[in-house]
Amino acid sequence: MAVITSVQETINALNAIFEKHKNDRVCVLGTTCCGKSTLQKQIPGTVDMDEALWPQLTKDEEAYICKKPWTREIGSFTSKLVKERVSVKAGQPIFSLILLDCEVIVYLDISDGLLAEHCKKRGSSFQDAKNVKDAIEYGWNSQRKNNDKVFYYLNVTE
Repeated sequence: MAVITSVQETINALNAIFEKHKNDRVCVLGTTCCGKSTLQKQIPGTVDMDEALWPQLTKDEEAYICKKPWTREIGSFTSKLVKERVSVKAGQPIFSLILLDCEVIVYLDISDGLLAEHCKKRGSSFQDAKNVKDAIEYGWNSQRKNNDKVFYYLNVTE
């Protein structure tokens, strides 16, 4: 299912997905600066992956994850930690950079142009966000080949 949406339409679409799949584990994927945290804060009962993971990190793990520029090695290390320490619970959708074990995957896509704007506003690296986006898209496409989950695609437009 592909949908192009405004922020409110995205919230409405997510709420409808979450209601339809309230007995399933739902993971909402999106790159840095695509709006995950903004959306997550407006939808009660959802979880932010960072808020679930960061309290569990050692200082060394945190320092490594925050290294710049972002690399696939950092991504792999982070993914391993997240998969070991964070889980998705039915009825508590999680907003994440990393695909976790779940039955339903929602991908929040964002154009490179809009991503660049969001990164500039936040003072974040566009290249890092783009690298994360590429890694997420690779995982999304790999999972879709397995066809053992329910997939939703939402295109963030603002």
